[in-house]
Amino acid sequence: MATSVERGWRTASAGSLPELGILLVAALARFWRLDYHSFWFDEAVSLEWARADASYIWQSTFPLIKDKHPPGYYLLLHGWWSALQPMGLAYNEVALRMSGALLGVLTALGVLLLVRRVSGRTTALLAGALTALSPALVWYSQELRMFQPATMGVVWAACCLAHAWGSAKTSVRTGWWLGMIAAFTLALYSYLFSAFALPAAGLTLLALWLAPKLKTRERRTQLSQSRPRSGAAIDAAPSRVVAASVSPNRRLLEGLLALAITGLLFLPLARNAWLVNESEGAPGFMFMNFAGNMLRQVQVFTFWRAPWPETLITAALVFFGFLALTGLAGPRRGRPGERARLHFDQAWLLLWLGTPLLIGNLLLAVSDTVFAEDRYFLFLAPFFLWAVARGVVVLGERWRPAAFGAGAATAMLLASTLPSLWSPGMLREDWRAAAQYIADYQQRSPGLPAAVFVHADYTNIALRWYLQQRVDEETLPVFYPYTGVLSADDPESVVAPPIFGLMELGVETLWLVQSHLDGVDDARVVQRWLGEHFPIITEQYPAGVQVIGYALRHRYEQLPTLSAAASYLDAELTPNLRLAACEVLTPALAARDERLHPPSGWVHVRLWWQATGAVDQAYMPSVQMVGPEGVWGERLYREGEPLRKDPPTRWPVGSIVRDEVDVNLNPVTPPGDYPILVGLRDEAGNDVGARVECGRVRVVQR
Repeated sequence: MATSVERGWRTASAGSLPELGILLVAALARFWRLDYHSFWFDEAVSLEWARADASYIWQSTFPLIKDKHPPGYYLLLHGWWSALQPMGLAYNEVALRMSGALLGVLTALGVLLLVRRVSGRTTALLAGALTALSPALVWYSQELRMFQPATMGVVWAACCLAHAWGSAKTSVRTGWWLGMIAAFTLALYSYLFSAFALPAAGLTLLALWLAPKLKTRERRTQLSQSRPRSGAAIDAAPSRVVAASVSPNRRLLEGLLALAITGLLFLPLARNAWLVNESEGAPGFMFMNFAGNMLRQVQVFTFWRAPWPETLITAALVFFGFLALTGLAGPRRGRPGERARLHFDQAWLLLWLGTPLLIGNLLLAVSDTVFAEDRYFLFLAPFFLWAVARGVVVLGERWRPAAFGAGAATAMLLASTLPSLWSPGMLREDWRAAAQYIADYQQRSPGLPAAVFVHADYTNIALRWYLQQRVDEETLPVFYPYTGVLSADDPESVVAPPIFGLMELGVETLWLVQSHLDGVDDARVVQRWLGEHFPIITEQYPAGVQVIGYALRHRYEQLPTLSAAASYLDAELTPNLRLAACEVLTPALAARDERLHPPSGWVHVRLWWQATGAVDQAYMPSVQMVGPEGVWGERLYREGEPLRKDPPTRWPVGSIVRDEVDVNLNPVTPPGDYPILVGLRDEAGNDVGARVECGRVRVVQR
């Protein structure tokens, strides 16, 4: 029998259109801009494993030594990657990420089926809508990592358990139990924290087994309060309830058998996890920072990283926390015969939310990093959103307008945060931008052989994924000579050999790409040594990455091969100092930059100087982008740039010197074509001599 709120919403919920609409919203949110974010380091690791042989993946990751995550997700991604190969999509970011997006939609479907079975359709529709709109669930659906697959597995394990218990046919029930085993196994072999849900499943089985006894008591109370027509009727009614309670015994045995099979399948992996016992943090104490951790989980499960003011974030935390607590503790209203069912969904929520969080808080005594990352307990997000949805329904059973208002507010709050997921502020590690800049530079530098230098193999994985799609590896090799922690005690003996080895191979430009240096190069040994020995030609700052270009060679006897857009000026700007040629390496760009160095675009200019005689001052180039209104771009000055490390007063007569500068644009520069003017400034900073046009830049609207 439906509650008053559910009867009131029955018309709006007729048919299956609401469920289909929720799944469509879930798909749109997860398939939207799948290629906005570049693969970051963790995703590149996933791809590296996925491209390996399946047997190698299992043998290497099952012991949990080479990788702290088990092989389940890597094997799943391997299958997806293999399926994309015949279609030529194995290196397509959208196609690769579609796997996670599909799993995200399946998660929303699992929530709809689970919550409808346990709490009713109204609660299911709202819980499904919140799951479809959850920013964290959308984000991790678009990421090639194991957290979304584990979430999907845990949700479907709970869903299969609920349907198996409620199915009358043995064959159907067996199918659901097998589904629970498969879903749990996928989750457990993808992400070890999924094991926290196993005790919740076991306790749920026991609660389901006990539920008929509660119904029997309720029925007996109901009969004792009513006026019977005969004594026989009083005796007969309880007997029918007792007869029906025989069935839960069998179902309990079936469920425990299914969980036992799941446990046996997980046991070898659990043993490896116990033997490895890799703790990423120091021991803490149980329930440390309990309130802070739980509030953080509320935010992760709901509006996550919403770019809101602090007052709005606090208000949203209170709002969602109140609804969740109401859903966990608030009694449902209903007719006497359905009260046991309406109250039992509280047990589901308390067990599936409370048990994993309790285990996590106890494990803080072993490692203080249990709650360190937002994604660690992502698999609980659908259950928390279920609690929020139930809280809305509980309020609505007392005052219907409250249900509509609170339900609409929850959905609108989550939906309003989604656009921020595809904004520069959410960029984690922009390896695509780093690789694209290096590749574009090298394509416009045919006479300057280059190499990319990274600290270790893990950095190399992410960068090479994008570089290899743009530049042949033989043309632009990537070196990663270091595998351990770099010591600052003797940088000359550590850094010099590989660098001088590159110079012997004819490398003239070196790209130092740095990321994840903590615990590897804390003292920035490589960067400091390179800065002491070679001039800097540019610095770029994609999110989470630093790209620094060094000129391993900057003096030449004659001009090397220049780009097709080079201007051969042969202009003497001051006595004995000639600008032989000039190259504008960024002929078109936007005035605003979101990826490499927000907020302004940079024009990169390469200058070729020649000393025709003794130069009397340490001149510095003046490089500007000008328009009719005045100067729209001014060059940046760096401490380690070529003419600071090697001033013109030191140049041998006739030598040609390579100089490179970045021109910083005004972010409000209007679109149009602008000349780049080059001049000289003396040691006092005064302009001297003439200025010449080096080339033109087209500023575009973006």
